[in-house]
Amino acid sequence: MKKIYFILFYFGFSFFVLSQEIYSLNEKLQFELTDTTRISLNLKIADLHLNNGSDSASYYYNKALDIAVKIDSKPQVAEIHYAIGKYNQNTNDYNVAIKNYLTAAQIFKNIENAKKEARMFNNIASCYLRLYAEDQAIEYYLKSLNLNKKIDYQEGVAINYLGVGDLFYTQGNYEHAKQYFQDALEIYKKLEDKKGISTSYTNLGNVTADAGDNIAGLEFYKKSIEIGKEIDNQQVIAINYNNIGDCYIQLKQYPEALDYFFKALNISKKLSRNDLTSVLLMNISDVQIKTKNYHKGIINANKSLKLAKQIGELNYQAQNLELLSNAYERLGNMRRAFGYNKQYVAIKDSLLKIDKTNKVRLFQALNKLDETQDTINELSIKNEIAELKYETGRKFVYFLTGSMVFFGLFVIILIQQQTSKKKAYNLLEYKNYQINKMNDEIQAQRDNLRLINKTKDKFFSIIAHDLKNPFNSIKGFTELMIENSSEYDEEKKLKFLKIIKGSTLKASSLLNNLLIWANSQSGNLEFNPQKVELIQVVSNVISLLEIQAINKEIEIVDNIEKNLFVLADRNMLATILRNLISNAIKFTNQHGEIEISAIKKESFVEITVKDNGIGILESEIKNLFNIEVKNSNVGTANEQGSGLGLILCKDFVEKHGGKIWVESEVNKGTEFKFTIPFANSPDTAQT
Repeated sequence: MKKIYFILFYFGFSFFVLSQEIYSLNEKLQFELTDTTRISLNLKIADLHLNNGSDSASYYYNKALDIAVKIDSKPQVAEIHYAIGKYNQNTNDYNVAIKNYLTAAQIFKNIENAKKEARMFNNIASCYLRLYAEDQAIEYYLKSLNLNKKIDYQEGVAINYLGVGDLFYTQGNYEHAKQYFQDALEIYKKLEDKKGISTSYTNLGNVTADAGDNIAGLEFYKKSIEIGKEIDNQQVIAINYNNIGDCYIQLKQYPEALDYFFKALNISKKLSRNDLTSVLLMNISDVQIKTKNYHKGIINANKSLKLAKQIGELNYQAQNLELLSNAYERLGNMRRAFGYNKQYVAIKDSLLKIDKTNKVRLFQALNKLDETQDTINELSIKNEIAELKYETGRKFVYFLTGSMVFFGLFVIILIQQQTSKKKAYNLLEYKNYQINKMNDEIQAQRDNLRLINKTKDKFFSIIAHDLKNPFNSIKGFTELMIENSSEYDEEKKLKFLKIIKGSTLKASSLLNNLLIWANSQSGNLEFNPQKVELIQVVSNVISLLEIQAINKEIEIVDNIEKNLFVLADRNMLATILRNLISNAIKFTNQHGEIEISAIKKESFVEITVKDNGIGILESEIKNLFNIEVKNSNVGTANEQGSGLGLILCKDFVEKHGGKIWVESEVNKGTEFKFTIPFANSPDTAQT
């Protein structure tokens, strides 16, 4: 689903070594009097904190900057702004990073350090690319490239080629991207730069695989891994493991894909790389959903989504939301599918708006180019006519020479303008392609939303109908008692009051379930899974329903063993059990029996609510959990219901990553079964 291009920066030290080194440098800093040395010490401490992911880095960078400004050391001021920019970029604060890089670039220009100025431009371009501002990104990549070529700094040129290649790659222009990555590789080979060679191989693998040749892509990744092992760079290995896994997804070799993803995930966690971890969890979820392991896929997509929000990656968020929507749709939970789909469309819309804004900017740029070209042509014609009038006779040779020089300059300018227009048109073409693709996706999602909304409207019409009956009953019998109070004896009044009470309980139960369902769909219902002893929850629910069972002389048998723990939200689990046991009482005859039992199966606990009641027709079973079909039958004592309780049960069970189903035989009884994660299972902690 998602590949990663290699990043040229990598830091990896143990916490213990870092702590000792920071302590040692702080001791030196306390006794150091020389300002320039104090600046260097503060920068070293800040860099170590940055490598360790500590917020203290910002404090030491600012201390260094204060000293450098005080002594007016321009080179050090520039270097510190550069370091702060890197810090901001690593923490995804791209706008602030750009400001610091621009400040550093201006100072480097003033002190005539073109190499560092070019580096700042490249970093600015990289930040703009992460902000989805491709037009600014290409502008600064070209500025950096021109400077590096001017001073013949080949390593800088190679870095620029990687950046421009990445820009084309993100736009889906694999042919151009591959050419830039290949050019970078050739430079790194000449420089014998192994890290650069590894970077180029990884990016070539990405562009080759995404262009459709996964087998060739695998070869590039394996070459990159070999070099990563040579230079002991775990980040290189993890990224390429992920990309190999992605290739195996495309080749539909899912076990191999999962194997590489989990190997990469182990490394990523050790490196504390949230961005890489988010991608890996997303890819693992993708494989699990493709192989119909929906519940684990949902768990991992949620974990990936949480990390994606932390690091501000909109594309990762959108892909995870799409995975969640698809998983719930395949599980038949259209309400959850609708909720996640709605969030997915919102993010896609915002990304589309960004692209449309960039498209307008490109049109404006093209118009300016056209205006410039027209002006050049107009001036050229005027100058040519003036020259023809002025140069005559014996000055013909001078005129001819001047015209040739002018014509040469004109051709050069024309070529430059045409090249600029061609680049702009190419970029515009990529934008159009991307916008059309996104429009198609959004249209498909909108069609899906209309279907889900139609289902929701039907559901609420069912609820309105079911609420109307008990309220009509309450209203009717209340009016009878008021208007004919003197005519009815105490026995008849008591009978009416019991009917009113029953209708009130039905309306209350329906409204309670409706409130819980509404909170669940709006996201206001907190999901807080914790280790819960199952027998405690079951006992509490039975005590609440005991009177209902006694009225029908039904025995409830609790066969749950002690010390059986599940990983569940206590309130949701109680709601599931309350609805299922209440349902069993409703459809069990007088003197019947209901049994609650549980058994551990692999990483889940399977809970069963069994009755010896009237059973369910096979034709009705398939629609029990379907929101579009009204599933409300009269109980053995004429109890009424709405079917919403079972909808809630399915929703809450799936939120736990479990599943619910029913087994029934008419006139013999029914078994409702559902699964909840086992609390002590290692699988519940596995990502």
